[in-house]
Amino acid sequence: MKMELYKIIALTNMHVGSGDINFGVVDNLVQKDPITRLPNINGSSLKGAFREHFEKENSKNLVEYIFGPDNQSNDSHRTGAYSFFEAEILTRPVRSNKKAYFNATSPIVIKSLLEKIDNFSIEFNDNLKKALEEFANLKPKDKPFIFEDIKNVILEDYNAEYKEFRNISILESFLGKDLALFDDESFRELELPVIARNRLENGESKNLWYEEIVPKKTTFFFVLGKPTNVSPEDSKKIQGFENRFNNEGMRLQIGANKSIGYGFCKIERIENE
Repeated sequence: MKMELYKIIALTNMHVGSGDINFGVVDNLVQKDPITRLPNINGSSLKGAFREHFEKENSKNLVEYIFGPDNQSNDSHRTGAYSFFEAEILTRPVRSNKKAYFNATSPIVIKSLLEKIDNFSIEFNDNLKKALEEFANLKPKDKPFIFEDIKNVILEDYNAEYKEFRNISILESFLGKDLALFDDESFRELELPVIARNRLENGESKNLWYEEIVPKKTTFFFVLGKPTNVSPEDSKKIQGFENRFNNEGMRLQIGANKSIGYGFCKIERIENE
């Protein structure tokens, strides 16, 4: 099986629900990794979003080959040819007094990415990998690092510190511009936005609840496993899937509240260039 790396860019706010019962102020929480406590998208949620997208196009042969038969099929015990792994957060926007936002990440996030690249033997650009390794070894403490020489920058409630990094342009090509590196615990403690949701009946509020969201501009990465020995017949089935990533990437919606524009994302395959 060949492993490939993909990136998710949230073009709108996203809510992939955890399904947990919560007795706090926020009613609906997003999925989070149980170890890092950072937002993630479970592999089953990701696979379901992809499957729903292609089912709408009536690509039955493609859907059953990649994702497996549906639960109503007599052959439902058979699995799909592709393996979807969980999507982990890569960067998220944080508010600033100097710019609209900075793209924040932390060493533990970058190290997790590098571990995936090594553990799954993913083909990856050597220069970018070396830059990520150096980046992950930086040690911000009380102040997050920024990499543009701007004075008196505040990120959320943190005073930022300028840090020179010689390979910043290489990193920005992958992580995005206006990078900020938080220490791991501060990055975990960055709060996600919470939106009040309401149901009206004849103009009267009947049900007010609060929902946690992953903000637009957040990025995730995930690994997709693909079979290496593919017959000519099966190759034709999956061509429609693979062609989506040849140019500008594909768009699909992930998570709940699609009717109000949540979860609209761009999916890019990370090429070894």
